[in-house]
Amino acid sequence: LHLYIQLPVNIEISKIVSYAHRILYLSVVAAVIITTITNMRGIIEYTNSCLENYQPFTLVAATASLTVASLLFYRTATDKGMYMTTILTKDDYIIDLQQDIKRKVFSAVKSVPGIKEEVKRQRSKVKDQLKKSFHTDTSNPYYTLPEEGIEHGALISRMEELMKKDEENWTGSKVSGCVYLGEQEHTELLNKAYSMFSLSNPLHPGVFPSIRKFETESIAMVANMMHAHPKVVGAMTSGGTESIFMAVKAYRDYYKDRTSKPEIVVPVTIHAAFDKACGYLGMKIVHVPLGPDFKVDTVALRKAITKNTVMIAGSAVNFPHGIIDDLETLSKIAKEHDIGFHVDACLGGFVVPFAEELGYDIPVFDFRLEGVTSMSVDTHKYGYASKGTSVVLFGKSKLRRAMYFTATNWPGGIYASPTMPGSRPGGLVAACWASLVAQGHSGFKLKQIEGIKIIGDPKAMVVAFTSENIFFVNDMMSKRGWHLNALQLPDCLHLCVTAKHIGMAQAFIQDVKDSLGELKKMDNSTTIVDTLLTCQVSTYCIIIPLYSKIVRSKHLYNESLEEFFQY
Repeated sequence: LHLYIQLPVNIEISKIVSYAHRILYLSVVAAVIITTITNMRGIIEYTNSCLENYQPFTLVAATASLTVASLLFYRTATDKGMYMTTILTKDDYIIDLQQDIKRKVFSAVKSVPGIKEEVKRQRSKVKDQLKKSFHTDTSNPYYTLPEEGIEHGALISRMEELMKKDEENWTGSKVSGCVYLGEQEHTELLNKAYSMFSLSNPLHPGVFPSIRKFETESIAMVANMMHAHPKVVGAMTSGGTESIFMAVKAYRDYYKDRTSKPEIVVPVTIHAAFDKACGYLGMKIVHVPLGPDFKVDTVALRKAITKNTVMIAGSAVNFPHGIIDDLETLSKIAKEHDIGFHVDACLGGFVVPFAEELGYDIPVFDFRLEGVTSMSVDTHKYGYASKGTSVVLFGKSKLRRAMYFTATNWPGGIYASPTMPGSRPGGLVAACWASLVAQGHSGFKLKQIEGIKIIGDPKAMVVAFTSENIFFVNDMMSKRGWHLNALQLPDCLHLCVTAKHIGMAQAFIQDVKDSLGELKKMDNSTTIVDTLLTCQVSTYCIIIPLYSKIVRSKHLYNESLEEFFQY
């Protein structure tokens, strides 16, 4: 019949073929149904005989559990490319399903009468504590525009009062990271550079050509620090998170013809900005465990790569422990699988190159590795630039091109910008350039900090430590004026050492000893909620005890930070 479809009367014949197909299909379905009904009695009797020794409740519970498990498995197996985070344990057991079950259990527990009201009460308590800790100055608030503008002198005086209170928190050299230099002369240089170009906008290079000069030269200086080959290109971003975001976006689009469900494989210690990027971009992120040296387990990472993997990543150094991953092995893995390899050097980019020059045993971490296809380096950390600048580098222009977004059919004209924002503060670009040029190669080399001990093989400038009830220790350190970073998996604290910490080693050690002494005296009657409220909440990592998962404290942090605070 299909041969005759090509004849002039093909329309009528095609209808006949269509009807014939339908009749054949319905006949097969009818035969299956009749056969099933005929044998149903036997199937039912056999099933009943197998289950007659089980209690009705057991059968109901088993059926419900099987249904829930099937639904969760179906949802995981039929993922449509939406954001997923997978954690591989050392036994290569994927715990996506386990996490889904936990969420369902917590959701069910919260709906139980009595518990629901208690959860609301505890949630409100946590939120009030967070709001009070954030909004410490509620005097003379402006929730609406003042009827008349404030006189400039009075306004500046008020702002200076607030600035002095802020400075009290970090000028004592007890803050982990945050302020990386803070020298008055250098700060004045940055402020002067910003003020000179405060009206400029890189979106208009024809109007502000000097900003284009500052930006391209800053990118070039960072690229040369990373031993860039001639094909390396880059872009300036607002910070490490955006640099990482743009890199992940570039890999997603660059490999779009290879897979419609892109995945990235990273260590569990990789910066959470990778999770954030995948969450926004609808990608799957697979976390692999660490080895005994606190570096990524390269064997586990290799096993985690699939046909959908578009990128792997490693750190130099990572945020939790200051460790440099086995980047050489990762480079080889990336080459073998023909996928991207991103090195996150946001934290260590301005430390490890100069530590290497000073003779420290630093492994190769940059574009000298053939498999490295992109890097992220923050200029506003140990580059001592004003907050709000970072650089993302790509091994070839085609990869950077995948980072771009351009709208060509907009009635307003062609809309194009190299990174996420449209308008950007040109003053920050100018201040970044000024910082790099003012410091110079020798300036950065002289300011490196020697002899820092970290978890694993000491290479850089992060000190991580732990103890029993480490978050209580963190609270005691906070009372002594220290602002440390609270971490998890494993629970620990770290101090990101900067130039502000020179001469503070003995004071830090003594305060840790005193805090541990108070831990021994701690009253065991402290409740889990009270313990939660004494723990430091970090924008990088929010430490949440098991109970706090019920009260959704991770969302309370952002809610409390942004809300208007009124007593």
